[in-house]
Amino acid sequence: MIWTVFGLSLLAFAIGQEICLSGEEDPYLLFGTKTSYIFANKIFPSTRIQDIPGCQPIAIWLLSRHGSHNPEANETAGLQALTDLRNNILTNYRSGNFRDTNQRICSSDLNLLERWSWSPTDPALAGDLTSEGYISTQQLAQAWKHKYPGLLTDNPHDYLFKYTDDLRSSTSFRAFTEGLFKSQAGGTDVPKQNDEKILRPYKFCSTWMNEVGDNNNTLVQKGTFESKQEYREMISNISKRLGFNYDVHRDVITSMYEMCAYNKAWNVAQISPWCAVFTKDDLKRMEYAEDLETYYKYGYGNSLNEKMGCTTVKDMMDFFKNHVEHDTPQQPRAQIQFTEAATIMLTATAMGTRRDTTPLTGDNYHTPAVPTRQWTTSLMTPFNANIAAVLYKCTQDGNFQVKGEYQVLFLENEKPMKIDGCRVGLCDWNFVKNKFSEIADTCDLQFCNNATNIKGYVSIMLLVTFFVTILNS
Repeated sequence: MIWTVFGLSLLAFAIGQEICLSGEEDPYLLFGTKTSYIFANKIFPSTRIQDIPGCQPIAIWLLSRHGSHNPEANETAGLQALTDLRNNILTNYRSGNFRDTNQRICSSDLNLLERWSWSPTDPALAGDLTSEGYISTQQLAQAWKHKYPGLLTDNPHDYLFKYTDDLRSSTSFRAFTEGLFKSQAGGTDVPKQNDEKILRPYKFCSTWMNEVGDNNNTLVQKGTFESKQEYREMISNISKRLGFNYDVHRDVITSMYEMCAYNKAWNVAQISPWCAVFTKDDLKRMEYAEDLETYYKYGYGNSLNEKMGCTTVKDMMDFFKNHVEHDTPQQPRAQIQFTEAATIMLTATAMGTRRDTTPLTGDNYHTPAVPTRQWTTSLMTPFNANIAAVLYKCTQDGNFQVKGEYQVLFLENEKPMKIDGCRVGLCDWNFVKNKFSEIADTCDLQFCNNATNIKGYVSIMLLVTFFVTILNS
């Protein structure tokens, strides 16, 4: 192995100029929904935003995504094929057969690639949390407890936990409760519910599935972007960099990108050789392609998404109304849900946050609006992404800037959420009621059955037309 690495290094040195991407002093570390929480949330506010003069927190509602996980079952084959691709790349470098000698990766990147290995986990654990994901979920629980020790107590009856019916969600629940209670058995005796229809409503909505989730039109803008000359040139340049005399398939590019993202999420301090395949501009294009997909699949690109996200908003409003409408303290004081990136995005869409004045399209990548866009999947839904709402009860004249008795502080990934009409995430309860009560009160998802009804109607009309045609012939 040593002589092989040494030989490859000498070969790369002898051939000429190298492009060394693993040694980038300021690497690009935003990888869409596979971004590590620490990279998306690395700048923390210096002030204690949770301390509001004259007000005391009385209830917290938290919607939290899981931590980093093993690849999904449908990703495994593509990622496993990278072992053969790696071997082919090494062969390319040994042969020294390049179309453009200035495009080569550097010897240190090549050495990293040669040492890289990955073995798929047990298929039964596909998609489950990694050890890093488990630890980061525990740490997130501890961070919230540090912010709100009076709400997140050691009393299990102060809580209601909700999670979905899958391994990753239940593992997240276990990790989070261990972080809260510092006990291996912490999650066994706390109130908990399995609530799929609130936390994954799209799974039960045929209209959304037909018109958005499984509709090829949802990916039109992403396809437009990926058909651009510069995107095709990116694929060509990556192929040259790896020593191929042809353009590798787009799916292979995607697998390399996913492995880069997974590697960085699994070990934030380690350099991934697959990240060194991409330049900064390449990574930004890959990120934007995912933003285009999520914008139309879970965001403002389709009006159904605002309706689809109402279930969590209703859950939040029902929880807070129970506290505001009673003079005595209510249980639970903390309602904590574990869900997926899709639900986080749908909730943000229903709440009207992260809305851009200019829609994201496949044609506007080079406009000034794109670098400053609000809809950025990497920052919205990294691993361990969360949306929190904290209800405060305030004393009269305790804070001259706070008018109402009740206030709600909205936080996105522990930072103040930008909501028009609020002050650094802090909203008057009456404002919250006016903004979200209609969403909550009309959240019946009756539209979810429309697709089935329309299809049935169309089928009947086709049959009627058919028989009328026969009778008239």
